[in-house]
Amino acid sequence: MKKIIIGVLVIIEIFSLYMMYQSNENKNNVLNEVNIKDNKINKNTFAIYWDENGTGKYTEYKGDSWPGEGFVLDLDNTECMNEKGEKLNNDILSYNDNNLTLISNNTTYCTLYFGRIPSLGTFCSEEANMGECMNNKKETIGSLDNITSTIVGGMYRYQGTDNVNNWICFGTTNKEECTSGTDNYGDGIDKYMYRIIGVTEEGELVLLKETVVKEESEIAFQWDDKNNIGECVKLCPWVNTKIYNRLNGLCKEGNTNCSGTGTGSSGQTNIFIGNNYYGYLQDDLWLNKISDHEWKYGDTNENDGNYNGDSAYAIENAFTDSVSDAKIGLQYIHDYYYAYPGGNPENYEIAPTSWIHFKKDSYNTSTREEWLISKYAGVRSYYVQSWSVDSHGGVYYDRTIFYLAVRPVFYLSPSVKINNASGSKDDPFIITN
Repeated sequence: MKKIIIGVLVIIEIFSLYMMYQSNENKNNVLNEVNIKDNKINKNTFAIYWDENGTGKYTEYKGDSWPGEGFVLDLDNTECMNEKGEKLNNDILSYNDNNLTLISNNTTYCTLYFGRIPSLGTFCSEEANMGECMNNKKETIGSLDNITSTIVGGMYRYQGTDNVNNWICFGTTNKEECTSGTDNYGDGIDKYMYRIIGVTEEGELVLLKETVVKEESEIAFQWDDKNNIGECVKLCPWVNTKIYNRLNGLCKEGNTNCSGTGTGSSGQTNIFIGNNYYGYLQDDLWLNKISDHEWKYGDTNENDGNYNGDSAYAIENAFTDSVSDAKIGLQYIHDYYYAYPGGNPENYEIAPTSWIHFKKDSYNTSTREEWLISKYAGVRSYYVQSWSVDSHGGVYYDRTIFYLAVRPVFYLSPSVKINNASGSKDDPFIITN
């Protein structure tokens, strides 16, 4: 009998140790390495509050999945308690790349606060439109990440490297349609996705197409088909160039500026406005959101492309010739440089690290060289030249008859209103009116 009692006591002790072990294991599993992005919320362990609209007011979060894109853990308000009900220091929390790690195994309960990462959308969400937003709040726009606090080259600009939240959909209000696919012809990103270069003092959002224009299977186009300097008077005016006419939907019968050799129906077809692939640009609902803009053009010299946004802007903004009532243009030299942090990259190896540089490896294209809007005043062997971004990311000049990629730029009306998205590639701004 004594042996039986001892055996039972041993079994009880082993069972107790096992239950303690399981308890600790369960506690560790719940409280350590919690993945914010993927795991469901254990509501016995966490209470969640969030600033849903970026207003600074926290409300109870009732979702089953963690707040993800566009939110950050507010450690100033977050509290964790141990099993005795004692408050723990927040240095037990580590939050990186949407992963929350609780370092202390004694933590039993946390009240977490998630703040909205400020974006242009949250900044303007309570205003009637972008014009009203800039009229009322432009003095504090510098509080947003990656936007200049002062006017730089005619607008408040997005500056930074790859992780700049300035993605916006144009041509659709359906986020899933806009973000669908990756890079193939016909995918949503290729058709609807744009980047915001900046916003003017009047509230005009300045958009750049994220991927290159495509016309049927073609992805490269001539700036113009005039090859010899004898065909032009002090270089060809922008308004008469083939690329200006093809982007703005002006290639119709009798327009001699669209004639000549080229890609896609002998280079006489419209490649943006007026092209069936971008059908939304034939719909007044979207076309009327694009403002007519005065695109300045003129002659620039060889040194004007030397990695300085300020000097390039001073030259390009001083052009006396201009085109009125045009909706579509291209990047200026200064646009390309101003997208780099500080606006003055030191060399061609640094310049392409900015968000604005078209990265060949990101999309299914055979070229990453693209045209800019400004002409080059110099003449090499009697050939007409224009500025471009070359395959290394440096600004250079090429013969206008060469075939390079084209990414349209346009200004939106200040009456446009955007939602309070984060502006990331997965959560782009949507135009809501």
